[in-house]
Order: sequence, then structure tokens, then C-alpha cells
Amino acid sequence: MEQWGPLVAAVAGVWAQAEGQLDASALSVLEDELVPGLRAYDEACAAAADEAPAVTPETFDAVESAARTVEAALLARPPLGAWFNREFDRLVEEAEGQERFGPDAVPSHWTAYLRALLVPVMYATDRAADPSGEGTVTYGSRRGELSYGRATVSVPDERPVGTAGKPRWWRLQFRPDPGRDVLLGAVGPSGPDDFADQVRAQLDTSTRREAMVFVHGYNVTFADAARQAAQIAYDLNFTGPVLLYSWASKGRLLDYPADGDAAQRAVPYFQDFLRTLLTRTGVGEVHIVAHSMGNRLLTAGLAGLDTSELPAGSGRLGHVVFAAPDVDRDVFTHLLPGVLRQARTCTLYVSDRDRALAAARTLSDFPRAGQSGPSVIVAPGLDTIDVTALGADLLGHSYVGNHASVLGDLHGLFRHGHTPAERYGLTRAPHPDGDHWSFVPRK
Repeated sequence: MEQWGPLVAAVAGVWAQAEGQLDASALSVLEDELVPGLRAYDEACAAAADEAPAVTPETFDAVESAARTVEAALLARPPLGAWFNREFDRLVEEAEGQERFGPDAVPSHWTAYLRALLVPVMYATDRAADPSGEGTVTYGSRRGELSYGRATVSVPDERPVGTAGKPRWWRLQFRPDPGRDVLLGAVGPSGPDDFADQVRAQLDTSTRREAMVFVHGYNVTFADAARQAAQIAYDLNFTGPVLLYSWASKGRLLDYPADGDAAQRAVPYFQDFLRTLLTRTGVGEVHIVAHSMGNRLLTAGLAGLDTSELPAGSGRLGHVVFAAPDVDRDVFTHLLPGVLRQARTCTLYVSDRDRALAAARTLSDFPRAGQSGPSVIVAPGLDTIDVTALGADLLGHSYVGNHASVLGDLHGLFRHGHTPAERYGLTRAPHPDGDHWSFVPRK
């Protein structure tokens, strides 16, 4: 409890100063309420540290319960809650390291807040909006018309690359706060004109007139998609506008067929979004990262929209990344030439240990474009990269956002334009249709 002693004493002093004077009994009651909660919090944190990274739900609940006990003691005395949060933030800032974003400087349109960066994610979506307050909305799984807006996502520093945020036992967690958590903050809708103006303003302050679009996959909510987009941009040290296209996934594991229909329905909306982005913002190049079922939008959308024929002065496609695409293999190879003609580079990440795509193949009876092995897609102009050797996550499916090696490979592509032969950790793999690439097995 020694580390909490100065805080307890300071809390009592602030309370006494705010109230003018306090009798000994009031201070004793405060100590009786506060100290047991802090002691329980200490013990729960120690247990969580021992269990990390596989913290049990019971331990996690114990941390949360202890924090709530402290919160209740402070909120019962109005001057204390706000002061304690400010003081704890100061102590955390002193104890933790510096921001990890780099090597490029933080974009001027991002905002430093406590030990995090607030990342503006410009979005387009065909989800229906649900008003949640003045000037803000939420988006669920209902289908709607194409709409635009800006979401703010907090990405904390001092976290491993490829993770959504630091464990919650690092500090008292009283309520969601962009300075503490990776979370979706304000979501503000806008019309297409205002959307284009905001993207243009961000490009005007960027060193390169480049933007990045993230298209999420199956079983993803709007909030999770916005968080993924911001986290990937942060980890890639991407300094241009960060954009999200969010289609009406139901965000539930058992709604795979419904999500497939929703992805197909979203294609014309996605095309309209790309037209707006490429023709009305002054962007030079647009890089696109699509994951899983989101590749159905990307491949079908670009098959029916030749961006190279847009008016003079329009932006062009830069690096197009197909990550673990849940697309029928034959459909993908049929549509691929239309994409290759438009983009500066096209990269396909595949794996033979992707359990999610293995399940999708079983459901559909046909191989998926994101699978390697005998059905791996190799084509001229396409950089196919096999990530099987990395192992990745439990399902082997979300590596594009949560595996440091894949993020490092994307960084070499996006930041430097390096070919696979110039990027670290890849080895050439022969194939009857031409060479492709594999990550070097980890030792």
C-alpha cells in the first residue's frame, strides 16, 4: 500500500481545502472507505500481472470491482473525483515512457491527449444511423443509405504494436476516457461536401497527399471497425487522412450469410465513396487495406469502377492490400486484372492456417482467395505473401492488424514503396505461375 499513501494523504488535503475544514471523524470515514478499495485493487493488479497475458475473467472483474469501490468513495465527496483523476494521470505520465508514434511526427490533425493520440477517422457507411445525442450518432447493423462523417478514436501509447490498448489493470479505470483506453469517442455525421472539405484540409497539412482507406470484414461493428482503422494507421506511422468504409455487418458470429449479402449490397455505395474521395478532396494517392469479407466490396467495387478514367486531376489508387480475403478464389482471379490495371501495387496476404477461411471454404464448398497451399493465387503484377509461418492469432485470420511482422511489412510498402525483395523477413517461394513470397519461419 505504500504507493497509495501520498495519494490518500493528498486526497484528504484537497477535500479539507475545498470544504474549509474537516473534523477527524470525517477523515476517518474517508480512510475507512478508500484504503480497503486501494488495497483490493493492489492485490487484483498483482494477480492480473501474474496471469498476463491470459488474465481470467474473475481477476479482471476483481480489478474492476476494486476500482468501482474507490470511485464510489470519491464521487460521494464531489471535489475529490476530478482531482484524483488529474493527479493519477500526472503520476502515470511520469511513470510511463514517451509516445511510440514515429519516426514521422504526429500529424497536426491528430490531438495529443494525456498518454494517447486522438485519431480522426473519416468514415463512409451504408449503416443506418441512430441518433444518440446532439450532433452525434451511433451505427448498428441496420441497413441504410450512404452517409459520411468523422469519428474520433483514442489510441494510447506504450502498448505493443498490433494491440488495441494496454491492459486495464495498469491504472484505476473509473470510466471510459480517450486518455486511458482505445475507444470510439464522438461520432459526427456530415454531408459529402463537408466530408470532402475535411479530408482536403487534412491533406493540406500532410507531407504527402496520400490517404488510407480501411474496409473491415465479417462480424465487425462500426465501433470496432473505427478502432481497427485508427490502430493500424498509428502502427504504420501513417500521417495522411485515415478513412473507413463500414458496411452493414451485423457484428455477430452466426450471421455469416447475412453479412455476405450486406457486403454485396454495399458495392455501389462503396463505389460512390471512392468517387467522392478521388475526385473531390485533392488527394494524390489512395491506399486501401481490405480485410476478410471486406475484400468482396473491394474487388467487386473496383471491377465496376475504373478509377483511371476519372476526370483529370483526380486521385489514383496507390497500394491495394487484400488481407485474408474471404472471396471465392475463382471470382477473385476473374476480377483481379481490373484491379491490377488501376493500382500502383497490389498485395495479397494468405495463410494455410487461417481457421476462419477454412470454415468459410467448408460453408461455400470452394477455396477462398486468402488461403495458401495448393490453391494459392499467384499472378503477374500481384505480390502474394504467405504468412503461414508467423502463426498469428488464435484463428490465424486477423494478422493484418495484430501481427507486428505483417504491420512491419506494410510499413515498408506504404512508407518506402519497397518491393517484397526489399522488405525484411521475406523469402522467395517458387510456384508454377511465378514466384511468390513467404515470411521466414520463426525460430
